[in-house]
Amino acid sequence: MKWIVVILAILAVLFLQIRRDEVGVKRGSDGLYYKEGESVVYTGDGLVYHPNGNKAQQGQIIDGKPTGAWKQWHSNGQIHWEGSYKDGNRDGIWIKYDESGEKEEEAAWVEGVKQVSDDSAKKKEEPKTPPSTKPAEELK
Repeated sequence: MKWIVVILAILAVLFLQIRRDEVGVKRGSDGLYYKEGESVVYTGDGLVYHPNGNKAQQGQIIDGKPTGAWKQWHSNGQIHWEGSYKDGNRDGIWIKYDESGEKEEEAAWVEGVKQVSDDSAKKKEEPKTPPSTKPAEELK
């Protein structure tokens, strides 16, 4: 019985020593990603975790730039953002979700620039009609 406890204790210590596949990458002042302690731009999996152990974001980094499909999660494990990067810039459709997983926003991006639809641009341009200063009886 003692050996089982000793073996379980050793396995527990070994299990706690196993690190996730998280790569220590940091964004440099030039906007590119580098592996911590290195001066060569990073290429590989961009996997980051929240302090609570849940995934924070995942995607590919090529030549220091996020590339292809990316996902970001809230700390509670719900999806936060999903979309894709092209040459380090958001490109294509990006969808944002609230902390309960409900879709909050969908936007098109081209080379890192958020596209504004004609409808939303017109709404911004149209001046709001000021409220009438006349009493309600005079408006009839």
